[in-house]
Amino acid sequence: MVAILIWAVLAARLERWHVSGPVAMACAGIVTGLLVGPDIGTDLNTDIAEKTAELILAVLLFVDATEVRGGFLAGERGLVGRLLGIALPLTIVVAFGLGVLLLDGSSWAVPLAIACVVMPIDFAPAAHLLRDGRWPRRVRHTVAVESGYNDGIFSPVFAFALLYLSQSHTEDLGTAVGAALEAAGIALLVGVVIGAASGALVWVSVRRGWTRTSGVRIVMVLVPLIVYAIATPLGGNGFVAAFLAGIAYKLCRNARADGQTDIPAAELSAVEDLATTTSLIMWFVFGAVGVLVLEIGFQWTWILFALLALTLVRLLPVLISLLGSRLPWRERMGLGLLGPRGTSSIVFGLLAYNAMNDDDADIAVYVMVVVVLGSLILHGLAMAVRSRHAHESGSEPHAEAAH
Repeated sequence: MVAILIWAVLAARLERWHVSGPVAMACAGIVTGLLVGPDIGTDLNTDIAEKTAELILAVLLFVDATEVRGGFLAGERGLVGRLLGIALPLTIVVAFGLGVLLLDGSSWAVPLAIACVVMPIDFAPAAHLLRDGRWPRRVRHTVAVESGYNDGIFSPVFAFALLYLSQSHTEDLGTAVGAALEAAGIALLVGVVIGAASGALVWVSVRRGWTRTSGVRIVMVLVPLIVYAIATPLGGNGFVAAFLAGIAYKLCRNARADGQTDIPAAELSAVEDLATTTSLIMWFVFGAVGVLVLEIGFQWTWILFALLALTLVRLLPVLISLLGSRLPWRERMGLGLLGPRGTSSIVFGLLAYNAMNDDDADIAVYVMVVVVLGSLILHGLAMAVRSRHAHESGSEPHAEAAH
């Protein structure tokens, strides 16, 4: 908490040095991890840590689903549909296949879970990329929309893999699939009903002047917490329910609102601030967890998997999904290369660490740390410095692509 407070009062100054909140928290976590030592692993492997991570993920997924600007697919239905409907499933398949070859998991569910850990994109540690005029606006807008939905789509697959692992491989695949579908069904019911009801109530209340913006902000903070608290005891997946609640809330909040498709920024501010704070906590934990990687030592196959996950495992499925489109080659490469990893990968990684046996947990946290650290260097620091040098040299940003 102290580290977050210090960053908050120095945020503007640190950003001038390209030190974002995630980078600052990761550095603070590394220092803490070195002081605490490998005992940090014991602290993370508890029910309290697991539930806390799930609750944080529920808030993050709800925010992701509600803050996408410009409607459900934000005016990029073709591109976003290709990325989410074709590239994302291919990404899971490719990452899973590589995991089977390069990772020494005790079950097929281990590389499947790890694929869901390392592949969701998140622009929190590299927000400058969405403002970088060297990339066409269409590319930046499309990946921003994709990042709002992809972690929610990965979530059911991830939950299924962990559910299978939690059964200690004693159940057959059919039983595991049945249990996963039941959990997903409960999540769907709870998330959609509560999200839609809350959104509709807010719409009516705002239209009739029964509440103010401050009241709506409180509603948006409470919805993901209530959804998680109801779905989990019923046997549903709490964070999947929160994601679905976010989609339903947004659709019903703006029902018949004269073309209005976005939730007003003033209503989003409180839940976004909550998501930012919890994300910073996760980045601090990420830095501390890095100590575990030092304890494990050099594992070249795990590192190779992480490097491929950062590059080709995203790029190739994206390029395949864009076959037949009229998108220029440069924009296709941009969509494939702009894939930073962040908070979602950290939370998924911590949940996997908590759910797996010791050997598999080491693989999951090791790969997660290497991928996220590599993304910080590649998408965060390196691209930020390159952008700054391009600006100082007076080079003009590329013209925006026409829609």
